[in-house]
This record gives sequence, structure tokens and C-alpha cells, in this order.
Amino acid sequence: MNRPRLHRIGPVAVALSVSVALATLAAPVAQAAPAAPAAPGAESAGLLVGTKVHPDGGASTATENPDGSRYIEATSMGGGTDQGSNPGWSPDGKRIVLQTGEGGMGTYAPDLTDPRPISYGIEGQPVFTPDGTKVIASSYSSVPAFQLKWSPADWNPMDHQGESNLQPWFAASTGDSDSSPTVSPTGTVLFQHGANGSSDIWTDHGNHTAGLLIANGGRPHLSPDGATVAFVRTVAGNTQLFVQASDGSGTATQVTSGAVNHDRPKWTSDGLGLFYNANPGTDFQTTVGHRLVLATKADTLTPGGLIDVQQQPAAVSAPATPATFHSTTPTRLLDTRSGLGRPSAGAVQAGGTVTLPVAGLAGIPSSGVSAVVLNVTVTGTTGGGHVTVWGDATARPTTSNLNWDRAGQTISNLVTVPVPVDGALDFFTNSTTQVIADVQGYYTRDDSGATFTGRTPTRVLDTRTALGTPTAGPISYRTIDLKINGQNGVPAGATAVVLNLTTAFTANSEGYLEAYPAGTTPPTVSNVNWSSTGALISGLAIVPVGADGSVSIKVNGTTDVVADVFGYFTADAAGARFSSTGPARLLDTRTTGKPVTGGSTLPLQVAGANGVPSGITSVVLNLTVTDNSGAGFLEAWADGTPRPPAGSNVNWVAGQTIANQVIVPVGADGKVNLYVNSTTHVIADIFGYFGN
Repeated sequence: MNRPRLHRIGPVAVALSVSVALATLAAPVAQAAPAAPAAPGAESAGLLVGTKVHPDGGASTATENPDGSRYIEATSMGGGTDQGSNPGWSPDGKRIVLQTGEGGMGTYAPDLTDPRPISYGIEGQPVFTPDGTKVIASSYSSVPAFQLKWSPADWNPMDHQGESNLQPWFAASTGDSDSSPTVSPTGTVLFQHGANGSSDIWTDHGNHTAGLLIANGGRPHLSPDGATVAFVRTVAGNTQLFVQASDGSGTATQVTSGAVNHDRPKWTSDGLGLFYNANPGTDFQTTVGHRLVLATKADTLTPGGLIDVQQQPAAVSAPATPATFHSTTPTRLLDTRSGLGRPSAGAVQAGGTVTLPVAGLAGIPSSGVSAVVLNVTVTGTTGGGHVTVWGDATARPTTSNLNWDRAGQTISNLVTVPVPVDGALDFFTNSTTQVIADVQGYYTRDDSGATFTGRTPTRVLDTRTALGTPTAGPISYRTIDLKINGQNGVPAGATAVVLNLTTAFTANSEGYLEAYPAGTTPPTVSNVNWSSTGALISGLAIVPVGADGSVSIKVNGTTDVVADVFGYFTADAAGARFSSTGPARLLDTRTTGKPVTGGSTLPLQVAGANGVPSGITSVVLNLTVTDNSGAGFLEAWADGTPRPPAGSNVNWVAGQTIANQVIVPVGADGKVNLYVNSTTHVIADIFGYFGN
């Protein structure tokens, strides 16, 4: 069998989409549905960090995704057996600060590596200031017992001698013990003043002068926007959770009740709920972590048995600054068959995740990268399944990138994925398979790369009708040179083109297409793979244009080939720039039980919703079809414009679940249209958008 190969990207890319007329073929044997949609009230995005209590009474800090996957426990920073507690996040989500088991505090990376001691002599509850340069914590002081102190958050081992790094937050003592500091985005500090059970909430409005804010309260925690404070107050002998305006105005609202202590509230990253500890008494060993959605009162246990939970700030996964595109020499970063990119060789087991560092490798900068473009391939599949790719140290999304139907399949899809603060990506598969990933390009948050211009899909190649080729008929083990620049609305200065390539009714059981700049050596990677006779497979490709303005498509096998242009990249500063999002699910017709009927068009609102601004020009979607009974195709185009005469994005045979990434123009009303010629369920996930 041919090795799966991925396409090469040179200077900049242009997008082509391949469309074919379909005929009914035999259905594949096992069907795998795309990743399930998020359940109502599902966890907001952002890694969880919390305290894990051990049977021997010790505690350690641990992180996990909100669904409980990828649980990681910290090792001791100072060599002891107690690995820390009371963790919290830096404002940018790049560091975790915690109280170490050795009586000090320090920080870790989100994956609990790179331990950095800060200082010693603290009691707990460390918190970053908004600029991330300082950490405030409750520290032992002879009179009164505890006062707020601060330390630089950066690591300089020469400075860390005992408690010398700690400085008083207030010039003069507040007259009682202070603990549980919390800081607003503007720098306002709230804290508990007094002993547990007989305390008030005091504030420092930024001038290091303390004063009463809310009487009879403790354990304050400010919401992400700083507008609301959650705290505890004793009611009928048990601590309960309350919320109130953070300036102390209005009245407090009680949000829990009953004969159980509800303690240590921490806001979720979206500001819609609270993590808290529940305890029927005072035994630390019986404390249980919960998450409460304030609007619905939905209350669930935190996974992994974590307590004292805090969630990674939402800013970590916020849309990036508009970015420009850089193509790279295609480089294989992951191949589980050989062990490339992971500790050992072997298929990824069902339910398994592979973490792949990308920042700083294969020409990708170590910082300033908003997203990377990969061609992801699975081979040696053992049954139907899907792969999800997302930024490490963030929650696994409820989206999928690549779907397949049966054992023994080789299939690929282009993936555009945001790069998180730790510079690594995660690959999850729900079915045992080998996984391959080649980097094709990346986006940076500056103007050093190329900009994008989307266009109405235009067919530039169809070997069935001799469009773009001298004669009609399948191509067998040879190369097609296709003129791009100066044709079909693509300017002479285009550096790359976006092609959707489709293999139409393949004549042999396996093969692949390679798209690359004309006049250069064929790459060792592929764009589209097929592994069955009669396959109808579409794949998006961003292909650099050769010096003569052409691209080459090498056919390794026998098949008809179709290609449609969806846009191009140029050095023109007036072109559109890319912003990464999510990924987030915009559409899943399975949730209503009503598939899209063959011959109908479904408008999809993209701009002005889901955090996507109005006025965007094109959108990057992953479109998946499933639960169909007949062959068909899906076509996407800008709402308010005529349906293109040619330019399908996804093609399928009966019973097939298949996905393809698309870059499609957006109508003036912020919508794209999705047309299907055969009844099927449709799923649409957004990965980013282009705007001027």
C-alpha cells in the first residue's frame, strides 16, 4: 500500500475545491458518527486546575480537561511528598501558581512541568496581579497571625532566600488576619478579613489602603469581568455561597442552601457558574468538588475528584489578532507508525490522545503564531471513527476534523487549528488507528505573511470533460499542469491558490494526489488519499503557485480529477487577514432529528454570532455529512449570491460519514448557504474567518 502523503506548501497558498457528479455506489461497512454535539449546559472551555486529596492526608495539584480527560498530577517542587494545593491561574493562562507542600509558593506550566519556586513562608491562596508580574498571598506574621504579602512572579533563584522575596501589601497592619485574596482585571483586591466564621470582606481599591466592603462574609472570588463577587456566609450553622456586586452595592443573593458546607467558590472562565467545595462536616478527606451553573442551578461533580478548582482564563482561547499566512516546506511532525513525534511507535488506541509540540519546529516560530495548517491522515484503521485536533492545555472541543467509515481505510483532511500558549496540539481518536500529521503553513499575528481573497467557486479542472486537460478521461500515474495565475479571476501576482481536489470514481483500490508548484520536484506528501475502488474523496489544498503561474497535480493511481478555485493568497496589503476561533460547532442537524432534504438549501448564520464579528469576508469551516442513504454532494457559497454552477465541497457515497475543510465567502448578511442534492445530516464547525 502507498504510504499516506501530505501536500507541500511553498510561498503562499490558494484554495481550490473539487466537485463531481455522483452515482450511487456500495455503502462502506461500518459507519462512524462525527464527534457528538456539546450537551446543553456543557462545561465552558478552559483547563481545570485543582487540589487532589490523597488517602494519607497529603495533597497535590492536578490539571485536567473539563470532561476529566488528560489528568496530570504535579510532582513535588521541593522534593517532599506533599505536592501543593490552592492553585490559581495567571491572567494569560500560561502559568499556575500554588502553595507548595514545603511551605512556599511557586509556579508551573499548564501541563505541570517547568516548576519555578518563588518564595517561602506563606499560608496559601496565592493570586496573580492583572499584569502577571506579582503574586499576592496570605503569609504568616506574628501580630496579627496572617497578612497579605506579595512577591515577584518571575523566577530568579538568586533572590529566593527564605522569606526575603515577600513584601507587605499594606504599609500598616489591618488589625486582624487577612487571607483569600482575589484581584479584579483593573487591580482591585478583595480579601477575607478576620478568622473563618467571624470575618468580613475588605477591599483595597488600588492604593494599598484597606477598608470594609461587605460585612459577614469570607472566601471572596471576583468574576472574570470583575463585576460580581462570590463569597461564603454562615447560614443556620453551615457555610453557603452568595453573590453580590463587587463594589458592595445592592444586596447579596444566596445561591446554595441545606445542611452541607459550601465553600471556596471560584468562578468559571465564562462567568456563568461557580466551582466550589462541598463538605458534610469539617473532614478534609470527605470534601467533594462541584460546579454550579447559576442560571439553571445545574450542579455537577468536578471530574477527577478535584477540589479547590479554578479554570483557565477564557482569554487563552479568545480569537487571535488578525493574522497573515506563511507557507512552509511540508514537514512530517507526527507519524505513529515510526514513533515520530511521540515516545514510541504504534497506533493510537481508541480513546487515546497524542500531544505534539509544534511551536519552534519545522520553521514555525516559537511565539506569535495564531494557528497552524496541517494535513492529517489516518491509515491502518480498525473500524469507523474520528479524529479531533485542538490546542493543548485547553478543553477538548466537541468537534471533529477527520471521519472514516471502516477498517483498512486511508483518508486525510486539511486542518487549521489554533496554537495555544504552550505551543502544542492534541490529537484524539475514538477508534484505534495510525495518525500522521504534516505541517503545511502557519499564521502569525502581524503583516509579514500573505493575505487572502476569497472568490465564487470556479471549476478549473475536470478530466471527465477535458476541462483543463487536452482530452477527456481518467488520469493514470501522470501529472497535470494547471495554469492558475491570470486565469478565472486569479491575479498574476498570486503566490498560492486554494484548490478543492476530488478523485472521481477511482479505478484502483488505493492511491493519492500530490499538488505542488509547477516546475518543482514533487513533494513526498499528499493532499488526497483513497483506499477503495470507486472512491469519491474531496480534500482542500493550499498550493503555492510555480514561477510560471501554474500548479502541478500528480496522480498516483487511476482516477478522474476535478478542481475548483475558492480563493488565493497574495502579498497585497488590502487582502483579508485570518482570525482563529474555537473550534466551535455552529450546526448539527442531528440535534433536531431533521436532516437536510435533498435538493434544498440551508442558510447558516456565521457572522454576528458565536463571537464572530460582522463584516467578515470568508470563513473556515469543517463540513461533515452523516446518516445518508444515497450518494450526493454538498455545496457552500455566500448567501445573497447565485448558487455557483460548479464547486461542490463534500462528496459522499451511500452510508458514508465524511468531512472536508472549506474556505468559503460570506454574504453581506453574514450567512453562507449549504446545498445538498441528497438527503443527509450536516455538521458545521468553525475554525476561523478572514476579514479586512
